[in-house]
Amino acid sequence: MDFSTLDALKPTLIAYQTLLLFVMFLGLVWWAFGKRRKTKFDAIGSSILDDEDVQSSASLGTEQDRAGANKQ
Repeated sequence: MDFSTLDALKPTLIAYQTLLLFVMFLGLVWWAFGKRRKTKFDAIGSSILDDEDVQSSASLGTEQDRAGANKQ
C-alpha cells in the first residue's frame, strides 16, 4: 500500500469515523433521557437542595480540609 492509496481512503475513513461518533452521541442522548433514568435524575437533582440542612448539622464540631475530608 502506497501513500496514494491511503490518501484515497482518507475521506472514506473520516466519513465512517464521523458516522460512528454520531451514532455514539445518539446512544448517549437516548441513555441519558430514557424514561428509566428520569426518576433517578429527578431525585438526584432535588437531593442537592435537601442535603444542605443535613450537611450543616452533620459537620457541627468538625472541620474540613480543602479536599472535604473531616478533621478530628
